[in-house]
Amino acid sequence: MKKESEIRVLMVEPNEHPKEYLLENTLSAMQAAVGGLIDIVGLEDNICILLNDEGKLLGMEGSRRIGDDIIAGTFYVCGSNEEGELVSLTDVEMERYSEMFWEPEEISQEEIEKATRFEVMFFDL
Repeated sequence: MKKESEIRVLMVEPNEHPKEYLLENTLSAMQAAVGGLIDIVGLEDNICILLNDEGKLLGMEGSRRIGDDIIAGTFYVCGSNEEGELVSLTDVEMERYSEMFWEPEEISQEEIEKATRFEVMFFDL
């Protein structure tokens, strides 16, 4: 049974088909789910991906390619509202993203390393 603090999301693990998952909508639960620091990246309007911010640096296994990037480790497809809060996926969204990420992908560590980007910022003081 779904608790009030839980949201219905799609869990996508390396080498697995995606599955529906009830995620507690708290920072500590999200950090535990991704295995470290979280990052939330927009995928489409009102849809985002919750992932480990350091997944590539930590050597996590490649999960899926998205555009010219690679997501390392387990990630979660979530809905988001106008206030930027994570919300449950609808049935239609759950089906759409299950189909999108259905096939596990073979991704080498070399590919992950090539997809790792660093942003360096300089400030004039």
